[in-house]
Amino acid sequence: MSFCKFSPSYQTSNKTIVDNTFINEFLPKAPDMCVKIYLLGLSKCSSPDDSENSLSYFAETLKICEDDVISLFKYWEDLGLVQVLSTNPVEIRYLPINSNTASIKKYKVNKYTDFNIQVQELFDKRMVMPNEFTEFYDLMERKHMGQDALLELIKYCVNYKGFNLSPNYVITVAKDWIREGVLTLEAVKNKIEELGIVDDKMSLILSAMGSKRKVQLEDKELLTKWLSSYGFELNVIIFVIKNLKAKKRRLDVNVLDDYLTKYFEMHIMSIPEIENYEREKENLYFIAITINKELGIFYEDLTKEIDTYIVSWLNMGYDVDTLKTIANNCFLSSIKTLEGLNNIINKLYKLGIVNLSAYQQYLNDNLAIDKKIKEILEMMNLTRNVNNMDRNFYRTWTIDWGFPHEVILYGASLSNGKNNAIQYLNKILSNWNTSGAKTLEQAKNSKLEPETQNEFIHNNYTKEQIASLITNLDEVEV
Repeated sequence: MSFCKFSPSYQTSNKTIVDNTFINEFLPKAPDMCVKIYLLGLSKCSSPDDSENSLSYFAETLKICEDDVISLFKYWEDLGLVQVLSTNPVEIRYLPINSNTASIKKYKVNKYTDFNIQVQELFDKRMVMPNEFTEFYDLMERKHMGQDALLELIKYCVNYKGFNLSPNYVITVAKDWIREGVLTLEAVKNKIEELGIVDDKMSLILSAMGSKRKVQLEDKELLTKWLSSYGFELNVIIFVIKNLKAKKRRLDVNVLDDYLTKYFEMHIMSIPEIENYEREKENLYFIAITINKELGIFYEDLTKEIDTYIVSWLNMGYDVDTLKTIANNCFLSSIKTLEGLNNIINKLYKLGIVNLSAYQQYLNDNLAIDKKIKEILEMMNLTRNVNNMDRNFYRTWTIDWGFPHEVILYGASLSNGKNNAIQYLNKILSNWNTSGAKTLEQAKNSKLEPETQNEFIHNNYTKEQIASLITNLDEVEV
């Protein structure tokens, strides 16, 4: 017998169709696992294959116990979307969703009588609507916040916002606290005490901003973030406020939050660091404009570029002349984006190349290598520019195989006139590497050239031996 099926009034199809009413009305309020169980069951209703339509399959797929599967379906039964026809054996019937389907869980009328009276008294003349009461019930039933804890939270919010406070505001605050694990009366009282300590500090901040308004709960949440999550000292926050006021910037708690968040993301946490950043800001704009000119790009707003790239490059130790030179070379190499330039700078930084002299030395060293490669190409009568493939080959010949330049040059002379001179040279050098002919004298005395190689001798290697040898190649860095 199938575990999940449609009721006769529910039209089946070859696709899993999710009703828009479910998406719009039910999904936003439903716990994640409830949504998963509903959609999984819906898909099985549409499938002609009954092999996976079972209680054990649902439990194994969602990594929950079988009793939890039944409990999750009972959630939807309360909302009128399914019927739990039997629990032994389990049999679930999906019902059609229509305009008469209740989208809010129904609670017993008498269960929260005392709670309703206390809540209404807290809101005084502001009438609490039935749907708002239901939201409160959900916090207790589905989010597991204690009734006493919720009443204490409501009382706290009303004291701050007044009797005209919307219950939806309380619900939003409650959900935030629940995410922090604040579920019991004791936890709520501790949270309120914690915010009370913040109260005096926030009053100082508002006073520094020139605001005479009362401290709001949102202010306390912001200050908790600045002090605890970000790690700013109170005197640093006051300094930022005074600095913004001195520059006649628009100032409120949200603007202050934007600045503190920016400083935090850039790891600028102390007064000296902030002073230096603001003092150097004009210089940062100059550097950004200079680099953009070299790359051939233009941005009207340079703030993001400065925060994302310029500050980071300066912290690495680069100065404007070095950055300008690197940017110019990137442009000449068809790298014309900040992201591309940043990639090059990060690679140079890993090599320890930070100042202009080190960068120029790096270029000179690479030009010297290119000059040697060019000599090898000319020895093979190849009249073209050096490319990355040539550089990779030369790196392998000299660093990995350990050949001096004169030996490679001799091999190139032997490759002159061949159909594929580079390929021929690789074979010669490979043979010399295998035989240990590393010096010019050894190479000249060696008879191991491509034409004189012994014929390939076939050995009966086992599958395991081949697999082991191939696996060992993973250790070779390319």
